[in-house]
Amino acid sequence: MPNSPGFLSNRSPVLIGLVAASLGGCSGLSTRPAVMPPPTIDEIRSSTVVGLFDDPVTLRDGRWEGEPYVAGGASRPTAGVIDGLSVAGDLDGDGVGETVAFLWSATGGSGTRNHIALFARTGAGIDNRSTVLIGDRVKLRDVRISAGQVEVDVVEHGPNDAMCCPTVEATRVWRYDGRDLREASRN
Repeated sequence: MPNSPGFLSNRSPVLIGLVAASLGGCSGLSTRPAVMPPPTIDEIRSSTVVGLFDDPVTLRDGRWEGEPYVAGGASRPTAGVIDGLSVAGDLDGDGVGETVAFLWSATGGSGTRNHIALFARTGAGIDNRSTVLIGDRVKLRDVRISAGQVEVDVVEHGPNDAMCCPTVEATRVWRYDGRDLREASRN
């Protein structure tokens, strides 16, 4: 009977916790800000990115295409998101997650440069905090966050490798210092 003495004392701790949580939520005293989720890859596909070229570029559906180098020419700068490879986690220790995504850029020649980029959600939208070149034609295999660092498994060029065909497997590690991604180690 709900009005009997000891009603809550005879109920499960789960019920007591739920009642306490709902009463706390109704008090209006909560000062904890809502935690914003890290950016999604779909949001990144429509964001502005710095560090790929001299000027920022705004992606549309995960791609950007600049003006031809020569009027009427076919060669032009391009860039885009590398789909299927991203990771989210708290890299700066503030309790809010960031997203690490990978981008490519090309200047019209045969090379394609791969980049690691860090994105965060702000009140104004998605902010590209840092973009760093990984290398020309480096193959990206896997990514993870471990102990606040970004670990990226790659296949990169050895001293005798042709530019088309890297053969050296490595794990490269980046740290976010609050302003920039900085490469910490390569093994």
